[in-house]
Amino acid sequence: MGTMLAANSMPGVFCGLIIDPTDAFLFGQINDGNAIAMPYAKGFGWAAELNLQDCYRKLFDGERGLGYPKERAQIMAKNRGILKELKAASCKDMLTVLKSVDQDLLKATIAGERFEELFFANAQDTAIADYIRRVRAS
Repeated sequence: MGTMLAANSMPGVFCGLIIDPTDAFLFGQINDGNAIAMPYAKGFGWAAELNLQDCYRKLFDGERGLGYPKERAQIMAKNRGILKELKAASCKDMLTVLKSVDQDLLKATIAGERFEELFFANAQDTAIADYIRRVRAS
């Protein structure tokens, strides 16, 4: 799990946790990522090589990214595109992220009735706080 989380913090990396062949198949069809993390210290005792072979077979046999079930392929491809765009915007410092994301989405996110009270009382980065003030005022 830690490897997956660390890998996913890197720009352009889409990592999935693969424990068994079903995970491998679904990751390849739904997420179509480019990295995997496997918990070799868990559940890899007797005949572990069979589990590995089956996982890699499911990852690399056939065309990837077709969706599962297949009738959901179009929406899954759209969602992968959204995730790719969000990751491209978010793998930066927070101020750059705030300036890069859809500003209407940001406004909706910070519009909560208690946001101002809680955020500004605890904000530690003045540049971020100033930017949020400008967005709220616009």
